[in-house]
Amino acid sequence: MPIKENLPLSSADIKKLRQQLFAMLVFPVVVIGMFLLFISFVFKDFKNSFAGDTVVLYVFIGFCLFFFGIIAYMIGTTAIDLRRGIKHRISGKITDKRLNVQTTGGGSGTGGKTRTTRQYYLYVDDEEFSVDYREYAKVKVGMDVVMDRAPKSGKTLNLEILAQSDSEQITSPNNEGRRFLEKRIPHTRYTPKDFEALKRIWHAALKRRLFLAAPFVSVGILLLISGFWGFAVLLFPLWMVPLYQTYKLFVAHRNYRRDKFSAHKKGIAALVEDKLTITSNRKSNTNNIRTTHGTLTVNTVLYDKISVGDGITIFKTQFGNTPISVWTMDEEEFYLM
Repeated sequence: MPIKENLPLSSADIKKLRQQLFAMLVFPVVVIGMFLLFISFVFKDFKNSFAGDTVVLYVFIGFCLFFFGIIAYMIGTTAIDLRRGIKHRISGKITDKRLNVQTTGGGSGTGGKTRTTRQYYLYVDDEEFSVDYREYAKVKVGMDVVMDRAPKSGKTLNLEILAQSDSEQITSPNNEGRRFLEKRIPHTRYTPKDFEALKRIWHAALKRRLFLAAPFVSVGILLLISGFWGFAVLLFPLWMVPLYQTYKLFVAHRNYRRDKFSAHKKGIAALVEDKLTITSNRKSNTNNIRTTHGTLTVNTVLYDKISVGDGITIFKTQFGNTPISVWTMDEEEFYLM
């Protein structure tokens, strides 16, 4: 558990909360003005068209109550923080980071439009806190931080990195880390598990390319079957996507065959720079580690096992440069596919 202290708000904290309160007071006024302007232009006869429709009226009232309820709650929590004049100071180590992606819409009821929101979370000694992107991007897993937060509204007032020497070791490798990065790893012969992983990589590429090309091919076939040859020719950019996907599929299959024939993988020494978890309401959750040789998606076991600053060996295919597995400092191999 992180260390928590109750401290009085500083003048900078009060100024930040007042600016937030002012923005929340102005926001609904701007939204109402834009909505009325939109109604006046799009529905000039709004009164005669919708005034008698009780369903539309109830939906409109419900939307207004929901919208202004959220705004009123946010204003109230910020006002309470200002009145109490207290903030929480939280000290500890960043043990994890989480990005939550929420996608709404996309159905027939929303006209096919989608809206994506991103929420950022930091774990300080395994306790989760919601933060803005600025604080999220500022720190890395393993850093010691001190964070000031408004207790009621949950607003992050300030976040500072402690033990600068430790954070520098995380940001830039020390002598031991540099020696590890300079280590040369000889090419290694494929094992049966490597051949299975290679086959999974090819099948994943095949599914992805077919999935991307299928909608365009379907539209083109429907146009040809329906006799709209002119539209099929006129919409020639429609065929560029499946042609490009076919080319990428050919390259992936060629690399797959060449890798099977060579039967050797190459190893690259890398250091773990950061870790983060991505959650979503549309896709499965993923665990990512950022290394000196790019970002990798790994399973939960490997994600929990390694720490920022650890040296790992990334094995890749000789053709296509696709990551196959990760070799940890404990001499355990984890496959990525």
